[in-house]
Amino acid sequence: MKDLHMKDLDNKKSFESLLVELSAKLINPPLESIDLAIESSLNLLTEFFDADRCHLGEFSSNQSKIEVSYFYLRPGINIPQTTDIGENYLPFVYESIKKDRLIAISKPSELPDHAKQERAEFERLGIRSLLVLPLQIDYEVQFGLSLSTITKHIKWEKQSINQIMIVANILANTIQRKMALKQILDEKEWSEAVIQGMPQITYVFDLQGKLKRWNKDAEAILGYSAEEMKDKFIGDFYNDEDMKRVMKVVEKVIEDGREHQVEYDFINKSGEILPSYYGSGKLMDIGDEQYIVGQSINISEIKQAQEEIARQLEEINELKNQLEAENIYLRHELKSISSFGNIIGESDILKHIFYRVEQVAPLDTTVLLEGETGTGKELFAKNIHKKSTRSDKPLVTVNCAALPASLIESELFGHEKGAFTGALQKQIGRFELASGGTLFLDEISEIPIELQAKLLRVLQEGEFERIGNPKTIKIDVRIIAATNRNLEEEIKKGRFRKDLYYRLNVYPITIAPLRDRPDDIPLLVEHFVKRFNQKFKKNITRIPWNVMDNLKLYHWPGNIRELENIIERAMILSKSNTLKVEKLKSPEQTSNKKLQTLAEHERDYIIQVLDQTMWRINGPKGAASVLDMHPETLRSRMRKLGIKRPNPIT
Repeated sequence: MKDLHMKDLDNKKSFESLLVELSAKLINPPLESIDLAIESSLNLLTEFFDADRCHLGEFSSNQSKIEVSYFYLRPGINIPQTTDIGENYLPFVYESIKKDRLIAISKPSELPDHAKQERAEFERLGIRSLLVLPLQIDYEVQFGLSLSTITKHIKWEKQSINQIMIVANILANTIQRKMALKQILDEKEWSEAVIQGMPQITYVFDLQGKLKRWNKDAEAILGYSAEEMKDKFIGDFYNDEDMKRVMKVVEKVIEDGREHQVEYDFINKSGEILPSYYGSGKLMDIGDEQYIVGQSINISEIKQAQEEIARQLEEINELKNQLEAENIYLRHELKSISSFGNIIGESDILKHIFYRVEQVAPLDTTVLLEGETGTGKELFAKNIHKKSTRSDKPLVTVNCAALPASLIESELFGHEKGAFTGALQKQIGRFELASGGTLFLDEISEIPIELQAKLLRVLQEGEFERIGNPKTIKIDVRIIAATNRNLEEEIKKGRFRKDLYYRLNVYPITIAPLRDRPDDIPLLVEHFVKRFNQKFKKNITRIPWNVMDNLKLYHWPGNIRELENIIERAMILSKSNTLKVEKLKSPEQTSNKKLQTLAEHERDYIIQVLDQTMWRINGPKGAASVLDMHPETLRSRMRKLGIKRPNPIT
């Protein structure tokens, strides 16, 4: 048994090493390197599982066949590559993938009787063993992966199949990412084509007047090469009188942010005057800078034909709208691939967490979410459930900290009528309600130590008894647990069972605090401003850079929940269309303070909120509402932290 256990550990370590090597190849490679990374990964996969051939194919647009996009053949094996399968070639394999059915045979004779073509073809090619896995993307089978052997027979063990499925899903998600990146590049090319295709002169210049972008027509009309245009300022193309008018309009654009127009003459490279140009420009935020985007058109003939004026102005408006959609913070493209449901962010840390979620979501593996209060652990739990095969079943949430210790057992496992004083009727527990779906145990560390053994039994054996009923109930539930505490420290203090910890810690995901991902703060601020604009019927459209910088420098002990509360307060206090945020204490201001434990900090913060709300707990302006907690949960935390209302001054 010991040797077998050691063998399992070695296999697990080897597979983990394989995943690390695959991750290094497949995480965020440039578009032009993705195909090579996938082919190299198929090589590693085939060699690791001692197979001879590997195919990775994708359904055609009309679902009539599976086209093999990637293929690996072990050196020394001389068998032609399969290019595609369908109803006319290997129909049994094709239908199995289409209907999301796995094929695992150690010899051709294990194929069903109706797979006659497969038997004959495998005999012809010398295939001895075969594993075929359908792969889903967005809950729809889109890919198929196969491993086969020529030199020997392989019995495909369940552990190996599960490991291959993990790698296959990583490969499928990489292909999907390749398609998304290709779409983004195509959209960028379209955008560039629009700029270049616009008639007359289209340009972008900074607030110092230096040209940053322009179209080919600008070079042709003004007579400068692209290299010469790089060193030009907007004033190099006008006479003194026109320059004064243009700069006056530019000042207005910068001052109020609105679009303004002006008429002027151009002077080209040879000194020739090009009369009657009509320019329009608008202030735009692009990345971290402000620019003026505009167009100049020759209106010599337009002055004689009002219809032509209307057409040209319509094209200007189309260009303006196109540039607005593309350029505001350059975030629309990023949001299309970085928003994860209702989780806002684009930082590398958050992308890694998304990657971890994508890996485990399709499986039934227990997940432990670790992170500070206010980091959004419940949102990640909902996304794991949404992306799982149980998404059509319920996600049942239990906040273990919100339930009195005497009621947790009844809440989780249910009770019969009369099982204890006050049990006036039969109650179904949360485990039964979640059967077939997912149970999210929030604040798992708050479960009393005496109840943890019963919870461990449910996780190990999938069965329990209701209070007051000896009958054993079988359930099928996936567990997602969350905690803001260090469970290993809780084990040392005797408040948490070690065996329960190991059962929960199968696939831990650490949710990074907001202070570790400051790049996500601008997106979160915009999200909250938009929401509170709707809620308070306001029109906050401007967030000063110094305000955003201060928010990014703040330590955020309350994480995203604290940020949301601060933005809500700022929205209430802001009287104009500019967001004004009260001064926050920077990390430098607090660095000399004695470091607190998490419980001490939580206690001080709750007391601070209670003081601001004059110790009112309930109601829309009460402390529970500010802290985004149920009133009973807040009272429970106050009792646990020893928070008592001070006696009034007499």
